[in-house]
Amino acid sequence: MGAAVGFGILGPLARFASDAGFTAVSFALWRATASATALVVFLALGVALGRVPTRRLTAIGRLEWLQLLAMGAFVAGTTISLFFAFERTTIAAALIVFYTFPVWVALAAAPVFGEHLGPRKLAAMALSGVGLVLLLASPSEAEDGAIDLIGVGLALAASLCQTGFALVGAGGFRSVPPLQSAALLRTFSLLIYLLALVPLLILLGQGATITDPLGSVEAWMLILTAGVLGAAIPAVLIISGYRRVGPTRGAVLMLVEPVTGVFLAALLLAEQPTLLQLAGGLLVLIGAALVQLAPVSRPAPETQPATE
Repeated sequence: MGAAVGFGILGPLARFASDAGFTAVSFALWRATASATALVVFLALGVALGRVPTRRLTAIGRLEWLQLLAMGAFVAGTTISLFFAFERTTIAAALIVFYTFPVWVALAAAPVFGEHLGPRKLAAMALSGVGLVLLLASPSEAEDGAIDLIGVGLALAASLCQTGFALVGAGGFRSVPPLQSAALLRTFSLLIYLLALVPLLILLGQGATITDPLGSVEAWMLILTAGVLGAAIPAVLIISGYRRVGPTRGAVLMLVEPVTGVFLAALLLAEQPTLLQLAGGLLVLIGAALVQLAPVSRPAPETQPATE
């Protein structure tokens, strides 16, 4: 739940960053830089003090490297999609759509982890579907009076990336301790920004958007808060949590995030969701929780995917 609270502050921070002159891409880039730097520093200090276990990089298997690279891509995809969604629609709507991901985790866990969907899970997923329809059909207090469908699509893309993160994070790169794993995957995520997004911005003549907002103390406070409290620390916690309780149980604990995000949006940004949106969001979250809490049937141990 600590990871959920940490990630939950990102909605308001993204809105404050937009007001401070950051674009979704530039804020995601600087957040990734701050989080990767913080994790490398934490790791170096932990190793120097003899408190943090690590695995030699040459001892990490090829499959584990591929899994860590995939996790970096999922992090980048989730962040960029969600930050763009925050720019186009309300934080409440974006988070509610994003948090359909426990349903996708449950669906994917059937073939990946051998879990079987039963009537309860199917009914719970139908409940989430009804909630999503209510959310999209209800009027909004956004400026144009309607939910932005592009924003919803971006939030859904972030949800699918988070599904991949949960599935790979629960069973992948088991030989690599959580802090080292978080440092590596966040570094890979940063490399994606540097090698793909930054050159694209420069080619589009938008390179100045990367550095222009950095002239104030407020901008650096936003970067450090988002990078350390909203990325680095939650990254370690979420990997540890998924490994302990698995992707499905971990996903239901992450439902604390939208509660945190919507509460902070109402408190700090005066974004008040409508009653229909609250009802739809509640159905989405209840359905997602029921999907995770419904009994599951697992195959015999010998048919489980091997982990290190």
